[in-house]
Amino acid sequence: MAPAAPSLLKWTGSKRSQASRIAALAPAHARYVEPFLGGGSALFHLAGEGAIASDLYAPLIGFWTLVRDEPEVLVADYAEQWRRLQDDSPGYFYAVRERFNAEHRPADLSFLMRTCVNGIVRFSKAGDFNNSFHLSRKGMLPERFGKVVRTWSARIQGVAFVTRDYRETLAEARPGDFVYLDPPYAGNHQRYIGGIDEAALFAALDDLNRRGVAWALSFDGQRGERVYRADVPPQLYKRKLELVSGHSAVAKVLNGPLETVSEALYLNY
Repeated sequence: MAPAAPSLLKWTGSKRSQASRIAALAPAHARYVEPFLGGGSALFHLAGEGAIASDLYAPLIGFWTLVRDEPEVLVADYAEQWRRLQDDSPGYFYAVRERFNAEHRPADLSFLMRTCVNGIVRFSKAGDFNNSFHLSRKGMLPERFGKVVRTWSARIQGVAFVTRDYRETLAEARPGDFVYLDPPYAGNHQRYIGGIDEAALFAALDDLNRRGVAWALSFDGQRGERVYRADVPPQLYKRKLELVSGHSAVAKVLNGPLETVSEALYLNY
């Protein structure tokens, strides 16, 4: 199995530990499509010329566009921010958080995710990033960050990054594409500003089936003894697998017991 994608942007719900297996399960395809981009772990394994990666959160797409087109700008920005954090900690973190909530600067999103508590993206009801500074960890060393950015930049050349609703991206999918979907659970207000309408998602998957487009969906799962199940209509998919993704980062933040996390992967092929 291929090694995990280099960790660049920490994102709640990341499939970094599962992405190589998801990629190995992908059918032969002409184009890869990912409408809920997040941390991009699956993209690292499946990116190719003409691939489409989209997300509704504009700063996230701005970040990935920077990685693709201006990696050295991002590397230099991070190095300067990291240096300033060492001189003024945690004050500089909170100054950047305030600026990000006012300006939505993509490079600031990268810095915040590298220095906030356990790299957990979290928004207030007003849509402001509101996670706190991780006191015992002051970010990835700039030299390491630069190496990871350059590795990613080389990998995603030829990928189109687009800010839009997932349904717009799925409407462009065609036979011969492979679509991987990793949406937030319904009612999840941490990973994204809002959750997702399950009925609308299932209708979109049904439309893909009718048009002969192959897809895989990561959706519900289990954390420790707690089971999160969505009623994915059985007529939509042909197979359902359980993929283990490690331990819950949220449990670590709350100093709770380590809980093994697994997620269901639905496939229509």
